Amino acid sequence: MITQTSTYARAIVLMVTVALSGLTYPAVSFAQDIGGGASVLIASADVEAKLGKGIFSTPQNRSHAPKHIEKKTIDRSTVRSAHTRQTADSGKQGTASDKQGSDSGKQGTDTGKQGTDTGKETGRTNDTGLGSKTLGDAAKRVLTAEEYNKRGDNYFDAGQYEKAVDEYKQALRQKTNYPDAQLNLGEAYFNLERYEEAIAAEKQALQLKPDWAEAYRDLGNAYLKTDRQADAFDALKRAVSLDSKDEEARNSLSIVYYDQGVAAYNAGKYDDAIASYKEAINLKPDYAEAYNNLGDAYRRLDKIADAAEAYKQAVRIKPDFVEAYCALSWMYDKLGRYPESVEAYRRVIQFRPDDAEANNNLGYALGKSKRWSEAILPLKRAIELKPNYAEAHNNLGWAYNNVGNFTSALEPLQRAIQLKPDMPEGHFNIGITYSHLMKKDEALTEFKQAVQLKPDWPAAHNNLGYAYGNLGRWKEAITEHKQAIQLKSDYAGAHYNLGFAYLMSGDKKAATEEYKILQAMNPHNAEVLYVQIYHKQPPKN
Repeated sequence: MITQTSTYARAIVLMVTVALSGLTYPAVSFAQDIGGGASVLIASADVEAKLGKGIFSTPQNRSHAPKHIEKKTIDRSTVRSAHTRQTADSGKQGTASDKQGSDSGKQGTDTGKQGTDTGKETGRTNDTGLGSKTLGDAAKRVLTAEEYNKRGDNYFDAGQYEKAVDEYKQALRQKTNYPDAQLNLGEAYFNLERYEEAIAAEKQALQLKPDWAEAYRDLGNAYLKTDRQADAFDALKRAVSLDSKDEEARNSLSIVYYDQGVAAYNAGKYDDAIASYKEAINLKPDYAEAYNNLGDAYRRLDKIADAAEAYKQAVRIKPDFVEAYCALSWMYDKLGRYPESVEAYRRVIQFRPDDAEANNNLGYALGKSKRWSEAILPLKRAIELKPNYAEAHNNLGWAYNNVGNFTSALEPLQRAIQLKPDMPEGHFNIGITYSHLMKKDEALTEFKQAVQLKPDWPAAHNNLGYAYGNLGRWKEAITEHKQAIQLKSDYAGAHYNLGFAYLMSGDKKAATEEYKILQAMNPHNAEVLYVQIYHKQPPKN
């Protein structure tokens, strides 16, 4: 029988963990075998706790907020071309008067009374149309409906909406079946925030001129302002169907779809939310907020790759969209795309250099990329910004462990479990540190605590088994290694350690069975275990 001694060589799967937002990602595993004075590193299966949740969990947990069209959705203070009128029969720009416009579509004025002024908007006589000469001349005779409409346009463009309303009403008194004036009246009411009157005017315009895309668009916008989403949806959808190139109508309809997505998301109907956000994006391809919310909905369904792509589009459109960068970083973490995660966290820190969580997560991503030395600086920065940040202290100890600086790892890990005694990863990591510092009893205590706090963690059971073996308590070691394997049947490091514990307890047959299991699972571990059992290399097949 082989002598059972606490100083005899044996194996451990030491798995170092990193904490994020109170939950953690175990990051690196390795087995250490010491036999006959020689040290051999044996790679073992990497074990993920799958409990990790990024610091930046806000997009996942928050409710989505609805959008509102801005007051100046209908705004012609810059004399936009949309305020020029279309004739009912030709669709060319002009006024309803057969005296205005020309077949060629050139901009003009009331024939014989106003200058052509070709470079300006249809029917404009000067910058505002409110000069004393123009008004004075008009006062000498009875104005036509078209002229009142024109005066209303000029007041509208000058931002004098009350006066514009008066002029449009005068035009309608002169000519009751004048759809252009009805439309303009509705738009003036809209900018006065008199939305019910705007709705009535736009409805009247549509009675006079059915299938008028512009009127449906303005009606939909007014409905949006009164939170009549269903009516707004119908009106705006009709507007887009009549004129698919009307950007204002498309943008407004995209808001309706966005709000439908918000309602579905907040009700937990994530598939419906995804469909609505996609419709919003189809109408408005540069809708960064819709892409961000689409990513949130995908996250809720655990469609991580789709979520990452949505967040990626959000930051492409809006490079300063910090929340989307935060979420994108975490998606890269979950996908194991750590180099991309590093770059995304760096972008977050560009905007938020004093964000402790961003610095912590950058350190985590660097560690997952095996860039241990680089990880230390942002983790220290996180602690500097937030001294009581238990997870950052734990992560700093994790990084120090992985660069082999176990003495430096001890202080931050002690601080981590002082701040958060119920953090299993902190106890696990400091157990690793104590093991390397040959503080065997302390290591046993910490691994016990890790198992107590997180009983379904295979690596914690395996390392507790190692700690028992280090003290020559092989029976207890076997129990813990078996428990690790029960939780994770393909855990090569635990199979190796179990085989070694069997060997140390005198059960060579059981050790050989573990060797056979390891042959298919991890040939290198199997070979090392064979040498431990038989003191020679295994036969070549």
